[in-house]
Amino acid sequence: MPVTIKDIAKAANVSRGTVDRALNDRGGVNPDVSARIKTLASEMGYKPNTIAKALATHTKPVRIGVIINSLGNPFFDQVLDGIESAVESLHDYGISLDIRKIRGYDPQRQLYELKLLQDIGIDGLVITPVSDAKVRNALNEMIRGGIQVTCCNLDIDDVNYQAYIGCDYYCSGQTAGEIIGVTTHGEANLAVITSSHALYTHEMRVKGAESVLKKYPNIHICEYIEAGDDEDISYHEVMRLLKQNKKIDILYFVTGGTTGGLQAIHDMHHENRLKVYAFDQIPAVIEDLKSGLVVSTIDQQPFMQGFQSVRTLFDAIMSKHTPTRKRIITELNIKNRYNISY
Repeated sequence: MPVTIKDIAKAANVSRGTVDRALNDRGGVNPDVSARIKTLASEMGYKPNTIAKALATHTKPVRIGVIINSLGNPFFDQVLDGIESAVESLHDYGISLDIRKIRGYDPQRQLYELKLLQDIGIDGLVITPVSDAKVRNALNEMIRGGIQVTCCNLDIDDVNYQAYIGCDYYCSGQTAGEIIGVTTHGEANLAVITSSHALYTHEMRVKGAESVLKKYPNIHICEYIEAGDDEDISYHEVMRLLKQNKKIDILYFVTGGTTGGLQAIHDMHHENRLKVYAFDQIPAVIEDLKSGLVVSTIDQQPFMQGFQSVRTLFDAIMSKHTPTRKRIITELNIKNRYNISY
């Protein structure tokens, strides 16, 4: 248990008020008594509550804005759960939350929401940023204006944020590539379904898989589909693919759109000739892990991404604490039908 002012007061045989005044150099304490209190505090391992101290001088509730591309993407339901849980854990500090949910990766929509949040006077921002020059400039302008920023799930270059909290996309792609290689015994005709080649982080997941699959000469990547994290686009594109290319036997879903793609497989009754590799524990993936259509999925701890993004941001706002690492990387957990969370 952490040492409290009450513990020090008991050890020094003085009041808590005397300890508080001595430790914070507020005066009114005999110099010898003050020195003895500080020595005891050091010996007992007392660490001041910097957040509580900051709250004493903070004149208004901490207001945090969130911009998250969660509409139509069930993965982000778990990220939002983490965000809201972190805010609940900070309830006693009077924190308030303003969540702006958007669909896909439209930089203009992000800029619009950034301007609205800036106008209402937020203290900090959690964002899944689009890698766009105007978004980058807007974030840096907000940071220069005193608004702290953490990036959740998606990273962006050349922004002086507090931290990026998310997975290592290249490593997650390598992990998926190795699973595909081993479980197909090195023979497959593969289609890759991604959001957009323009989205750097998801492209790294593609590149990571490619780097590993090169060592399997009989695994052929036959087609790349850009579905934009949109379930309807994914559904129709997978339908088209399966009608046009009868050789495809593996689908590798890099990001959102997995639910739509899986539904297309079911509607075409191709469950027995295809195998799917995916990311995240969304409901459709869990269901098809049970049936055997999905061989494996890689979980990137979405709840922790959301939770840690808020806690890191709050610490930066209240105690001026800068994380020791700019990139806080969440673990990659391989899930199959035997260890999935039902």
